[in-house]
Amino acid sequence: MDDDVTRKNASLPQHFFGRVLKPEEMLEHARYSSVRVVAERLRPFVKRYWAVEWDLADGESYQTATLSEPTIHLTFEFGNSHRAHVDGPGAWVTGPVTKRRFDVGIFGRGRVFGVNFQPGATLAFSDQKPASIRDSTVLAELWFPRLEADLGLAERFSQSQSARVPELGELAASVESWLLAWRPQMTPSFERLKRVLDVLADPEVVSLKILAERTDIGERTLQRMFARFCGVGVKKILARARDIDAVAAIDRGWDGTLADLGAHFGWFDQSHFSTDFVRVTGFSPAEYAQRKSARVTRG
Repeated sequence: MDDDVTRKNASLPQHFFGRVLKPEEMLEHARYSSVRVVAERLRPFVKRYWAVEWDLADGESYQTATLSEPTIHLTFEFGNSHRAHVDGPGAWVTGPVTKRRFDVGIFGRGRVFGVNFQPGATLAFSDQKPASIRDSTVLAELWFPRLEADLGLAERFSQSQSARVPELGELAASVESWLLAWRPQMTPSFERLKRVLDVLADPEVVSLKILAERTDIGERTLQRMFARFCGVGVKKILARARDIDAVAAIDRGWDGTLADLGAHFGWFDQSHFSTDFVRVTGFSPAEYAQRKSARVTRG
């Protein structure tokens, strides 16, 4: 598998930084892989494939925590896991996460294969509204009614020991073929969104007003565009990007003060920075920096 990452190989993928909280600790409990490169035909629509596997001792459990970008994930989950209101094996669609971190508890043995869609790209595969699943997870069948039948997965999600769990490479190939069979199209409206997202990626674009000026598109039009395609507004996307940047700076070894860190990423006072950081990560900046340092020291 590509980019196979474990505690014995701590060269983290760049997209881990700021997104996977306490990445070194997570890799002591699970193995991450990008599985395969996205087919060129799908790259406008799929950001990456990813997979996590674990095999924990009896009685051992671990809670993974991520600051997901406000995009949509399709996941195929086998084995033992738990999250709020959702348990165990199955195919799931998780909407854009904007409020807090995204937690999943793992125990026993299991594996997950995921498709991380590009922002706004799910409308090329489903007519479901991204806003309808913001900050929630639903059965994939609600978005893709023939998914499990097309892939022959229904019996494999069984908790039965006799159910054969597909290898990740096999599953990735099947899912990619299924996605290609949809023949997703670059519509003019989606192409327009892609151009706007390219502008939004500029660190100097820190507000809806600036985005409107840079793209020559009215603020209300932009709001409707993002609500339709992404299910989340520009302000939420910018706020989450800033949160991710701050966590990533700590994960990469920020050597300045935490007050300087907050100011560097646009917070105007330390109190506001600390409040936002706690809300989305569950830790104060100081607590997170100390945990990060402790994990590295013990490594």
